[in-house]
Amino acid sequence: MTAKHPLHYHFGEVTELFHYIYEVCETAGIYIDWSGTAQTVQLYRSEESFLSGERYIGAIQYEGSNQFQKRWPSTVSLRFRRANLSFILKYCLEQIEDYRKDTNKEPFINPNAESIAFKFTSLTDETKQVISKIKEVLCIANYV
Repeated sequence: MTAKHPLHYHFGEVTELFHYIYEVCETAGIYIDWSGTAQTVQLYRSEESFLSGERYIGAIQYEGSNQFQKRWPSTVSLRFRRANLSFILKYCLEQIEDYRKDTNKEPFINPNAESIAFKFTSLTDETKQVISKIKEVLCIANYV
């Protein structure tokens, strides 16, 4: 059985959250690619950067379950790979601390972790505000 695109799953509120983050990234000018995985889409600075072979800058991913038939995911992560970010993008993303969970153990905000990770469990006004801050950073960094 081949994996479905992550946008085609229906897990209730966590699906709304995934879709919301996906749409926000698109409107910020981020190019989103799906490489056949069930849980993840990769983020690129632009379609041109993707086509030219640049490395992905981040990902949107369902987390909390690898077996969707048994248990739905409980979290959506929006993470950015530090090594693939421009200085300005990395610096600005580091300034956003709400919902950060760069590692799964304390301290959650860890400048030595591979990724700057934001983890969300529901779509609330508070999460929308944080996602909006991330969008602003993405727009500035891409000059959108």
